[in-house]
Amino acid sequence: MKDLAEKTKSRIDVNRTLLQICFVIFALIVGLNPTLLRENKFISIQLTFAIPLLLSSIFYRSRLLYGKKIAELEKFGFISFIIGYSFLINVLGILLSILVSVIIGISFLIFNIVLAVIYSLVEIKINKKKIKERFFKDLLFALLIVIFGILPSIGYL
Repeated sequence: MKDLAEKTKSRIDVNRTLLQICFVIFALIVGLNPTLLRENKFISIQLTFAIPLLLSSIFYRSRLLYGKKIAELEKFGFISFIIGYSFLINVLGILLSILVSVIIGISFLIFNIVLAVIYSLVEIKINKKKIKERFFKDLLFALLIVIFGILPSIGYL
């Protein structure tokens, strides 16, 4: 139970930090260039949705210690986290594409996918039983990055 408590606290801390980053990015955009939110729907929608998704992940994960259906809570917490996290990464990638260059924005987004795959390879090396789980987690993450980050950055969507 102690391991679950430490794991839960750690994940809540990560979610809280990402939530703070979302609010800072939102405040900076509103303060410096609010037209970005009006002109780029991918930035405004993903940033707006990342906030409640990360909050939901915090709620799901905090219930892990008290809930009876821990597996379901972990799944909902992870799904909320990965979508919210992906949206945040996409916002940063799209902003880089708009404000710096498309090459830099796309490189940032692809690098995030590469790092996720490297993390999974290490996890699989430690525990071979995680291969299926890591495959689906990385597939979801990569699809979200490609569809809602890379494609909008190159102007395809």
